[in-house]
Order: sequence, then C-alpha cells, then structure tokens
Amino acid sequence: MTVRKLVNNTPDFTTKEGFNALYYQHSVRAFEFLMRKLKNKSQAMDLLQDVFADIWHRRYNIDVKISMESYIITICKYKLIDHYKAQLKLSEIKDSQQTELFSSSPEDGMIFMQKKTQMLAAFKKMPTKTKRIFLLSRRQGLSNKEIAKDLSVSEKTVEYHISKILKKLKTFIFIFF
Repeated sequence: MTVRKLVNNTPDFTTKEGFNALYYQHSVRAFEFLMRKLKNKSQAMDLLQDVFADIWHRRYNIDVKISMESYIITICKYKLIDHYKAQLKLSEIKDSQQTELFSSSPEDGMIFMQKKTQMLAAFKKMPTKTKRIFLLSRRQGLSNKEIAKDLSVSEKTVEYHISKILKKLKTFIFIFF
C-alpha cells in the first residue's frame, strides 16, 4: 500500500488508506487541542470525529495551502465555536423554561428558588464519590458501564450511588418537571 504524498508530506487523503494515514498522523494532536478547550473526553472525541468526517466528505474539494496540522486545528476551532453556540442555545432554552416557571406567579418563583436551594444543599451533603458518579451520569451523559470503567468500580456500585442520590433528591426533583 503506497500512499501518494501531497504538499508538506500530507498523505493523499482522497483514498481510504491515505485518509487513515492522515487520521493517525494528526488525530492525537487535534484531540489534545480539543481536550484542553473542552476538558471533557466524550465531547472532545465527538468533535474529533466530526472534524475528520468533514474532511472525508469534502476530501475532493479541499485545497490545503498551509500545513495539514494547521488546517485540522482550524477546523477544530470552528467545531468548538459551533459546539459553544449549541451549548448557549441549550442554555437559553433552559433559561426560558425557568422564566416560564417564574412568570406563572411570584409565589411559584419563590417556591422554585427555595426548592432549588434545598436541593443544592442536600446535594452538597452527599459523599464526594456519590456526587461525582451522579454528575458523570447526568451532566456528561455517561452510561453506568462507562462510569464504572472510568472509576474502576463495579456497575452495581454505580447503580447504588445513583439510586442513593435520586432517593435523597426525589422530593426536590418534581419541581423541575
């Protein structure tokens, strides 16, 4: 398998073999860049795959005038911008949902804030391991299996901690739904 080289020792990424070579040559650096910005392995991997999927889909129309590494990092920057815009939009949707709760009546808004404060206080009192597992599950969307692997514990332990915190917070959770 011979891979034809383009400018600056860049493999001919229009072929499957060349694209694989390009991926192995530049994916680690791109992933490290994305991890520094996102500090979330799952999101960084998703964006990395998006970057290389875009390169593959546009492989016949790409005319690289700079180094391929610079080109890939530039794509990563644009993907990050898109990611942050999506996060901002999601945040705006959540804010508007909370505003709807507050707009129903001033009393509802006060009750909501009291329940939220109580829930956060109850959450802070939970053991560190329980809080960490819960955040990995709910904020980062990891499965019990992924959490167990990351923390080197059994899936049953993960299930125990999640059920423990949900049981503790169940009196507060209804207010958000």
